[in-house]
Amino acid sequence: MTIAETAGHGETSLRGDALRIAMVGVAAADPGRALRERVGLDGDDLVVDGRRYPLAGRRVLVAGAGKASHALATELEDVLGDRITGGAIAVKPEQARPLGRIEVLAAAHPVPDERSLAAGRRLLDIARSADPGDLLITLITGGSSSLAVVPAAGLSLADKILLNRLLLASGADITEMNSVRKHVSALKGGRLAAACRGEVLNLSVSDVVGDAVDVFISPAVPDPTTFADAREVCDRHALWARLPAAVAGRLCSARAEDETPKVLARVSTHVLATAATMCEAAAEEARRLGYDARVVGLDLVGDAAEGGAAFARRLLREAPGTALVAGGEMTVTLELDVPAGTGGPSQEAALAAALELDGSGSTCVLCMDSDGIDGPSDAAGGLVDDLTTGAATDAGIDIAGALAAHDAGTALRALSDLLVTGPTGTNVNDLKVGLRGRVEAASV
Repeated sequence: MTIAETAGHGETSLRGDALRIAMVGVAAADPGRALRERVGLDGDDLVVDGRRYPLAGRRVLVAGAGKASHALATELEDVLGDRITGGAIAVKPEQARPLGRIEVLAAAHPVPDERSLAAGRRLLDIARSADPGDLLITLITGGSSSLAVVPAAGLSLADKILLNRLLLASGADITEMNSVRKHVSALKGGRLAAACRGEVLNLSVSDVVGDAVDVFISPAVPDPTTFADAREVCDRHALWARLPAAVAGRLCSARAEDETPKVLARVSTHVLATAATMCEAAAEEARRLGYDARVVGLDLVGDAAEGGAAFARRLLREAPGTALVAGGEMTVTLELDVPAGTGGPSQEAALAAALELDGSGSTCVLCMDSDGIDGPSDAAGGLVDDLTTGAATDAGIDIAGALAAHDAGTALRALSDLLVTGPTGTNVNDLKVGLRGRVEAASV
């Protein structure tokens, strides 16, 4: 499905504005652009946000993983050129375009596979190869938890795969999921940085609510969570009966020396772009188009359908000519034994919003994942308006039934409301844009 098809029906003017606003926001959070603006070379020093990192006489190694790591690596090579000794990044297969000095490894997402295991081991080898005088630059962004994995001692890749599937279907948020993942990993929870004898410089973009670096740069920063926190997540989401035996055993019988590092010397972190970057740029574009625009939150979390409906209801309380912009990361809870349809959190949020907008007149809501991939699908999200429910009724499409079956993608595609952008190269959380049409002055 093309962008033109998504914009070319219903409230076409509003749909076109919503798409433009969203794309301007996503472009503003492009990691390559952010790195170009904030990272440079001055003589023999790498300068990041005004801080200097001397390079003379040092090897510069690179280790990265995640959906935005390729864009960061591309720009870093432009900045440093042959000053980069070598390194590797792990990305999704469709992003695996060769670079000049940094090896590009294709791995699996959102569930790891053997390629992810190989990639994780390669990154650990790079970190371990650093001498005390070397600089390791890590480019770790959202998606790295699947793209690079190394199970802790006593665990298998199969254990990690099953755990990942359980977590993704549990309704746990990213912070909860990562507190468990970090405690069954030999890479996450700061263990990559701990393996490096040299200095570590983290360059990243945030894809989590609150921009907690221990979540999206987990392998290379200290971990404030504990085994007790991981066990609480398993309690909260009733995971124990389904956990692999080795995972449950490690979480329950961990020794003090198995805990993740809480302090890491010689580690610096610069977050180059966040959801705020995206949402503020989107709101500014909405103002340029003539809307009274506001960012109403960067922390929309919880159930996707409930959140999409609440966002639409909030929009309906606003005056004509209003644009609302929000960021966050919502979740979908699936029953593991019940087949689900196609879609993801942003698609469910959009479809739920359509039910609220029905009959409101001149309104639309766009919900998308900033990386262009919403859940296990090929779509970024959905774009709906006040005419969507009527169109569904005419076509015999049961929106409420689709939401109940977690099959929002099928319904949106049938309605030409599926938003397909392809991978955007960034990953700074989800974006919601809501528009109320302006009231035109009546002709005399």
